[in-house]
Amino acid sequence: MGLQEIFPGFRMSTNVADGAVGVSAAPAAESENKHWYIAVVGNRTERLCARRLADKGFESYVASQWEIRHWANGRKKRVERLVLRARVFVRATEKDRLAIVACLPYIYRFVTDPSRRPSPDAWAPVAVIPDRELALFRQMLGQEEYPVTLEESHVHYDIGDRVRVKSGKLAGLEGVVNLQDKAESSRLHVSLDLLGCAIVEIDKHFLEKIG
Repeated sequence: MGLQEIFPGFRMSTNVADGAVGVSAAPAAESENKHWYIAVVGNRTERLCARRLADKGFESYVASQWEIRHWANGRKKRVERLVLRARVFVRATEKDRLAIVACLPYIYRFVTDPSRRPSPDAWAPVAVIPDRELALFRQMLGQEEYPVTLEESHVHYDIGDRVRVKSGKLAGLEGVVNLQDKAESSRLHVSLDLLGCAIVEIDKHFLEKIG
């Protein structure tokens, strides 16, 4: 499972080199059942949250990259830029994630993985990042020559767009976008041809534009 699959609305571009940047407090041995999760935290509290997690014995990582900033007066400075805002990677067992990490007041929730949702109306499971995937991501951020950016996808849905459900139990059905859910930016309200006037709420990840 890659980061692009977990964030289907983003794309990543860079060249790979060596090194790594971030906040980390390497834990002890027991790693057999530990996984990397992505905690959603307050904006501009990423490093503070990572330090608090480290104090509790959890390995944590803030996605950032060093770069050289240039000013009009010729001044330049090496600065650290956050690549994923309001997100902190946490390595823990599922038991610890539920019993301890999920109860910490500075963690709002965990990023879910829409690509693993069994159907459009089902809950998406919590995203799990494989060790190798995160190691490669950290490797990308460790070099300064080629900036890593996460940019919004150009795929955009407007009211009236014709779409097709490409996966899930409603796969193959076609319809028209009515509106976007204000409470959840990744979900659209779609009037499916087969259902007439009935409107179905579907995650963008399950749709594709047609026509």
